[in-house]
Amino acid sequence: MKALSKIEVRVLLKLREERSITELAGELGLSISRTSALVASLERKDLIKTERMGRHKTVSLSDAKAAELFKMVVFKFHHMCLENILTGKNLSLLAVLKDTPLSAYELCIKSNLSRSTFYHVTGRLSNYGIIGKKNGEYFLIERYRLFHEFAREFYELQNSIKARGFSADSVVVWSGVGEFILSTGEYRGKDVGNFHLTGLERFGDFGMELIGTGQYHYYYSENVKKLSLEEIVVHALLIDFNPRTILYSIVLLLAYRDKIDQKTLFKLCRKYDVSVSGLLKYLEGKEVNKYPYPSMEEVKEIFKMYFGERK
Repeated sequence: MKALSKIEVRVLLKLREERSITELAGELGLSISRTSALVASLERKDLIKTERMGRHKTVSLSDAKAAELFKMVVFKFHHMCLENILTGKNLSLLAVLKDTPLSAYELCIKSNLSRSTFYHVTGRLSNYGIIGKKNGEYFLIERYRLFHEFAREFYELQNSIKARGFSADSVVVWSGVGEFILSTGEYRGKDVGNFHLTGLERFGDFGMELIGTGQYHYYYSENVKKLSLEEIVVHALLIDFNPRTILYSIVLLLAYRDKIDQKTLFKLCRKYDVSVSGLLKYLEGKEVNKYPYPSMEEVKEIFKMYFGERK
């Protein structure tokens, strides 16, 4: 999922008021065809809208929340080089940077940036005074909160557009940088391009056929070809951390305890802000005596139902 390019931000910066394609081309120093292609790209991203006025097409910022936030960013930070700040991998990091300090490890996981790219981006944004560092962790300087809000809303908008393209009734239940989980009443198969059925609906692949609710959840990512058991379990907990999901997740983890990669599991938990520490106690023969965790007797009963007596 592509972020904004420098030239696309330059187009947006020219749209403080309505412009024609010809006027835009002249101000940008580009050909009509190149300008038209950029306008089409930004229209697909729902950041601008066009209207035919006789023989001419006019261009203006859309009514989307991301476009409104962009206007606010320009109003407040017009003195800064926004075409260098709000582009490419910078947007990925800005979307997850907050005023609460986070480690490089956690920021890389959440932004889907490699470690080398992360340090390159932090260096670039630090030069503009946007990022602070404390005790080896990174945070967004408070006065630049609008950058985070725009970047976050930009990715949520792009995710929503892709989700609607996959299924008309889809609702995004979790949104990340170039990835998301949607809910839909339409079953489209297990793996459809970059969309992968996930959550409880996928537990049947591992011997736990569950009664469905009529809703299906799909995870979208251009970087994932096949979901692991760890991802499916964490997605299920992210979608709905309720007693039923917790119970079945514990049973599945117990059934595959020798194949579960706990390092991967904890990495996913950091990514999605989901805790599995309580669930893992059951693998040690312990139970968590508080809601919404099940009793060990319930766990043993469901385990026996699907996998027989434990050896």
